[in-house]
Amino acid sequence: MQTIPIVKSAMQRVKSMMQKSLRSVSISHRPKSLLISQGRSFIKLSSLLALPLLVSAWPAWALTLVARPDLRSLKRAQVIRVVDYNTLVVQLEGDLNLRLVQLIGIDPLPAEVNPTWTELRRQTPLPIYNAGQYLQTALLGREVFLELDPALVPTPTLPAYVWRANTLINQEMLFLGHGLLSPQTNGLKYGAILKEAANAARQQGRGYWTPYGPR
Repeated sequence: MQTIPIVKSAMQRVKSMMQKSLRSVSISHRPKSLLISQGRSFIKLSSLLALPLLVSAWPAWALTLVARPDLRSLKRAQVIRVVDYNTLVVQLEGDLNLRLVQLIGIDPLPAEVNPTWTELRRQTPLPIYNAGQYLQTALLGREVFLELDPALVPTPTLPAYVWRANTLINQEMLFLGHGLLSPQTNGLKYGAILKEAANAARQQGRGYWTPYGPR
């Protein structure tokens, strides 16, 4: 696991933009050496002024990247149906039987929501609908890879981390506010990763945590 060097990248972009701006300024009335010296000072000052803004945005940008394990350690499967926002029906490679899979670390969204979310003739509350739609769009009919956690015992409903290409769907769901963090994540392989994603969604007001949401 490694952390995205987003602040460093953003600083480089700021520096590049300042350099382009300086090159576009006419140099006819100033010595070249003086212009270069002033330009460097301006870039340094701009970088220092931008740093507090970048640091304050760190929680929004710096999610930890998770490297997908070797495919030989994962179970290949096809998503047959999305039951709800944390449960899938899959067919494992080489197995004719269908299996229920529950996404590790994701608790259901509360059923008790603000009445304004159900005014439309008792339809599904918006955050729950959006969560299901995300899984439908991202996973239905597609190939995924399931990773089991050694701390969890497999049951008829298989608890798993779901990988779609190089994306950890469990992390993505929490980051988008499409589920609540399960309290039983301590000691799990990606427990800290999932907690980080859930905190980011809450701080940034996404999904269930939107300012006009049900709390």
